[in-house]
Amino acid sequence: MFNIRKTGIIEEQKLKLAALEAMSASALDIVTATIRSLDEVNVEIDSVVNAIEEYRAELDATQNRLSDTRNKNLRILSKFKSLIED
Repeated sequence: MFNIRKTGIIEEQKLKLAALEAMSASALDIVTATIRSLDEVNVEIDSVVNAIEEYRAELDATQNRLSDTRNKNLRILSKFKSLIED
């Protein structure tokens, strides 16, 4: 009788162990999928940031050219005005 009970307890613990191992594997799969998903999100973020940096560089260059042209126009205006005022 004691041996049968002992065997039953051992089998019960083995079943619990198998269930816990399955839960652990499932949790690990979730963590692994989350890590992979976050890595993919970060790749997309890096792509968007790089595009923004490229656009910003182009906008800065355009702004500088506009500013240079404006300053040149101001100098020309000043010279023309001085011709009229004299």
